[in-house]
Amino acid sequence: MGRSKCCMELSGRPLFEYPLLVLSRLYSQCIVVGNEGFIDSCSVPCTLVQDRIAGAGPLGGIYTGLAASGSWLNFVIAADMPYASPQLVGAMEEYALQNKLDIVYPNIDGLLEPLFAIYSQRVVSVARALLDAGRRSVRELFASMWLRVGTIDRQFAMRYDIKLTSFFNVNTPDDLIMARLMMHAREKSLQEERA
Repeated sequence: MGRSKCCMELSGRPLFEYPLLVLSRLYSQCIVVGNEGFIDSCSVPCTLVQDRIAGAGPLGGIYTGLAASGSWLNFVIAADMPYASPQLVGAMEEYALQNKLDIVYPNIDGLLEPLFAIYSQRVVSVARALLDAGRRSVRELFASMWLRVGTIDRQFAMRYDIKLTSFFNVNTPDDLIMARLMMHAREKSLQEERA
């Protein structure tokens, strides 16, 4: 993208604030993990924390966020996913609780979504051990014998998000154009409902 995509604007708001808007309705604390200077302010109440291990990628971000959290279960989402379904997030958390799982992540027809997943505090020590060993793959968490891991599939996800827009993320300029079109369509639909 040539610049920090998470701070790009979508309908007058930085892209990274959209997942926060959804999650702030579900959780009393939202934590944003980033590199130094990543975000200097946010209009949604949240705690900003700096990566504990620079350059450690998504696994480092998951580790940092969980280490900063006081909650046993935590929902982790990428900052470039503006259309998270609160119903799907809630259903994934309930699934984790019912099955006493440390991780619940979507596996949609073989496409894994580690940055739209539930993680328990038990993940902190396993993630730290991987990072200390120089390993950066989130998928190694999924294979850990020390964690209870479950997945949700397309059928489960579509019960709560029929179009699976929760998994749409902005990686390219074309994705940003699509996100703006999707936002415009949502706003138009809401206006029509009110009329």
